[in-house]
Amino acid sequence: MQDTAPRIEGLTLRMLTTRDVPAMLTLQEQVMATLEDPAWYYPSEEWEFASAAVDGEAWGFFDGDTLAGFAEMTPGEKRGEHSYARKLGLPVEGSYDFHDVMVAPAMRRRGIQTAFLRLFTRLAKQGGGTAMYCTVDPGNGASWRNFERFGYRVVCTMPAYDGRMRRFYRLSLTQE
Repeated sequence: MQDTAPRIEGLTLRMLTTRDVPAMLTLQEQVMATLEDPAWYYPSEEWEFASAAVDGEAWGFFDGDTLAGFAEMTPGEKRGEHSYARKLGLPVEGSYDFHDVMVAPAMRRRGIQTAFLRLFTRLAKQGGGTAMYCTVDPGNGASWRNFERFGYRVVCTMPAYDGRMRRFYRLSLTQE
């Protein structure tokens, strides 16, 4: 996997473990503190990051020993009622949710989110995936423009989480 993993100069990529959960929480706090609008991101709890790390769903880029950015990809079937496909009334089987992407403020604009998009698309296809989903706050243009450049398409805009409006995006992994 590492031979075909996305590369970013000066950073190393690896799957995260439970030992990385404190760094994930710290990075989440740093990102939340610098967002133009804190409503753009619905924070995850420690147990959620730990679960993703245990299940091999969380990946991170490191600058030496410092977590520069991380993201998670979870099969829709595992997310149950929280699956983006299920919320949209679309088939959950073969779907994956791209979520909890965090990039340290000092590391933005280096291609970390795009590298995760490439990595997760490849992993989902290898796992027999048919579609990737994500949600983005309509005001977070930097994020949703990156998803759209990568080929994600808006399915709809509707309330999610605690009623915050979100754009729901889908990337087909098969020829339609």
